[in-house]
Amino acid sequence: MIKMMFKYELKKIFSKRINQVLLAAVLVVTIIYSGMAIGSMRYVDEEGQDHTGIEAGRLLAENINQWKGKLTAEKISEVINDYKTISAKYPDEIPNTEYGKTVQSYYDIYSFVIGIMTPDSEWNESVVDQLSDEQLQNIYTIYQDNMKKIVEEYGTTPEKRSYLESVYKKIEIPFTFEAKDSWATMTMYAQTYVLLMAVIIGFLVAGIFSGEFRPGTEDVFLATKYGRSKAIKNKIFVGILVSTVTYWIGVGVLSLISFAVMGTSGFFTPYQIDDPYSIYVMTYGEYYLLILVGGYIATMFCAALTMLVTVKMHTPNLAVCIPFFLLCMMPFIARVLPAFDDFFNLLPTVLTNIFNAVRTPIIFQIGSFVFCQISFLMFLYIVLFIVLLPLIYRGYNRYGLKKK
Repeated sequence: MIKMMFKYELKKIFSKRINQVLLAAVLVVTIIYSGMAIGSMRYVDEEGQDHTGIEAGRLLAENINQWKGKLTAEKISEVINDYKTISAKYPDEIPNTEYGKTVQSYYDIYSFVIGIMTPDSEWNESVVDQLSDEQLQNIYTIYQDNMKKIVEEYGTTPEKRSYLESVYKKIEIPFTFEAKDSWATMTMYAQTYVLLMAVIIGFLVAGIFSGEFRPGTEDVFLATKYGRSKAIKNKIFVGILVSTVTYWIGVGVLSLISFAVMGTSGFFTPYQIDDPYSIYVMTYGEYYLLILVGGYIATMFCAALTMLVTVKMHTPNLAVCIPFFLLCMMPFIARVLPAFDDFFNLLPTVLTNIFNAVRTPIIFQIGSFVFCQISFLMFLYIVLFIVLLPLIYRGYNRYGLKKK
């Protein structure tokens, strides 16, 4: 009987024209985003010619990987001194031919040094010109000294200082470098993709209960032997299953197409190459997975909240707007209300904006326990998701009792 109910619910979902359109939209968006990610890759050859598209990603990785390996102070000195020579020769703008021959291959290392030297300021390339050979040889010492300053600045309590110190101790010096452009590109596109998936899945799950609120249908549904118990649980389970499968198939296809073309070089490259003082010590591969998992948690929370509002309102009309409002509108509202940053820093929109969240050292303290923002919110919204499930069940069950 349960198996029949399960198949019946799945059939209802996938037989609706609107749901078929939404699933087709997922496929189209996935292919479009894969194409956009692949097309955004740029490689400049030694003649100064730009190459984009299918071959660009792998050509770029091959070019950059001549610097693959331990990023020692000697290697950094070689890069910076070469860049100084070239920039002195071309003070206005480095031509494409020179960029393709040399600068392109080590530009990430050059950017890394700028990041180390500007922990409290905006991007400033002029700091490179002021670096002496002695400073370059001691670049990692400067890096560690700046970490200590950040610990003092953001470690406003002994517990927070201890937490930040333990985080920075995890950073292995010298870094192991490898071309990571395919992963860097995909973190940007995946960030927007998971947001769209959350909105689409919200539309899908909103209709799971709404059909039962048409006159007469809820009486039939609730009058069955399994109506107020197993049938309702079955609906909730189907909603979770459809959301989960839709999400992971979508991000799976996106990743498969994109990385198959661009390559996977840089999975183990430290994220700190891009953001030296980030408190999220991870590789680029882990960073990408963090975006996907964070997006999934936010999606499932919004899906559960959508089902609950549908049950309470007896219509999906308002419920379908929840993911869009929470994940798309809230970031814009946050920008015009900076006085409420503490509140906005706790919203699920952070989990669909990990690309920016990892760049901000926001930490929370509860008693003697300290948590980074993303880990705390992941745990929080997993708990809230679990809490919402019995509320959905009770909401529909009580509706049936009232009808009687």
